[in-house]
Amino acid sequence: MKLRQKPEDFKVQEVLDLENILTDENSSEKNYKIYELCKKNMENLKAISYISKSQEIPLKEIGYCGLKDRHAITKQYISIPAEYEIDIKENNLKLNFIGYSSDKLTIGDLIGNHFEITIRNIDRDYFLEIADNIRNLEYGVPNYFDNQRFGSVFQGKFIVEYMLKNNFEEIFKILLTKYGKSENKKIKDLKRYIDKNWNNWDKCYQYVIKNDIKSKMYVNILKKLKNTGEYREAYKYVDIRLNDLFIAAYQSYLWNECLKEYLKEVLDKENRTYIDYDCGSLLYYSKIDESLFEELRNKEMPLLYDKLDKNLSEIDEKFVNAINMVLKRNKLKFKDFSDDNLIKGKFRNFNRPILNIPENVKYGKFKADELNKGKYKITLEFNLKKGAYATGIIKGVFNSVKYRQ
Repeated sequence: MKLRQKPEDFKVQEVLDLENILTDENSSEKNYKIYELCKKNMENLKAISYISKSQEIPLKEIGYCGLKDRHAITKQYISIPAEYEIDIKENNLKLNFIGYSSDKLTIGDLIGNHFEITIRNIDRDYFLEIADNIRNLEYGVPNYFDNQRFGSVFQGKFIVEYMLKNNFEEIFKILLTKYGKSENKKIKDLKRYIDKNWNNWDKCYQYVIKNDIKSKMYVNILKKLKNTGEYREAYKYVDIRLNDLFIAAYQSYLWNECLKEYLKEVLDKENRTYIDYDCGSLLYYSKIDESLFEELRNKEMPLLYDKLDKNLSEIDEKFVNAINMVLKRNKLKFKDFSDDNLIKGKFRNFNRPILNIPENVKYGKFKADELNKGKYKITLEFNLKKGAYATGIIKGVFNSVKYRQ
C-alpha cells in the first residue's frame, strides 16, 4: 500500500459552522475577514507565516482553527482583522474571501474535517480483506495521535523528556544538529557545521553571520552560547510555537502508550494487531466484540499532568493501571508534569476519546492504479471529529496489509 504518492491523493476540508460564524451583511460587527485558504504541499505554519510577512499582517492577528497535513491539498479557514487587504497569487496557495465575522477564528470553531483519500499500490489478493475492514469502520479504530504529531521528534528523542531531566546540553544537541528532510538547505548545512564544531560557539556564531542565516532563533541561541555557554538560558530563545510542539509531542506519545497498555487489558490476544509508527508501535484490533465496543465508544482518557493523581479515584481502574505502568516504565511521577519544570509553555490538561469513529464513510471500487503497474487503488471519503487522525483510519483499514508510506 502507498499513501500520498501525489498531493491529490490526500484531500482535507475543514468543517465549520459558518452560518453562526459569518455576520449578516448589515451587521456593525464586521471585525474580521474570513478567507478559505487552499494550499498544496505546504506546511500550515509556513503558509500562515508567508501570509503574515507578504501582506504585512502581524502573525498573532491571523486566526485559524488547526494544523493541516503538508503533503496534501487542504482547504481551511483563516481570519484577519478587517482593516487588512490580502493579495496573493501563488500556484500552491490561494485565498478566497467568503465573508466577515465578529470574532477571530480559534480551534474552538472547528467541528471536524472531511477527508478524501486515495490509497495506491494495492494487490488484488487483498481486495476482500480490505473491503471487510472498510465495512468494519463502523467500530472505529483506537484514537492514537499519529506521525503528524511527532514532526519535532528526532530519532525517538523528545525535547521535553530531557527538559524534565534538566539535561539542556542534550536538548541542544538535538535542536542544533538533527534535521528532517524538509528543512531548509541553509539550516541543514548550519546544523552539520555545528555538529562538527560542537562547543566552539564563537566559530559557530561566525558561521551564522558569514552565511547570512536569517533565523533569529538560531542567531540568538548561538550568540547566547558564545557569550555565556549557558544552555538553560539559551533555551529562552527557542520559538514559542516550536516549544509548544515539543510539549504536545511528549504528552501525546505518553497518551498513546497509556492507551496501548489499556487495550492490552481489554482485548483478546487473537484480536490484537501491532503497527509501527514514528515513535514505536501502536496496538489496533482486528476484531472487537460488540459489547466491548459499546463500552469503549464514549470513554475518554486524560493526558498526563501534575494534578491527575488527585483525580485517579474518578478514573476507570484499568486506565489507572495503564497510566501507572507507563509512568514507571518512563521513570516519571505526576509532579514531573508541573509547568514549573518547563522553561516556557504549559502542559495540556484535557480528556481525549479513546476511539476514532469515522462518519459518512463512502468508498469506490478498486481501480487500476496508473502510477503502479499491475496494482490497484481505492478512494475513501469520511468525516472525523477535530483532533482525530485520518491516517489512523487508514492504518485500521490496512492493518493486516504490508504497506509503505
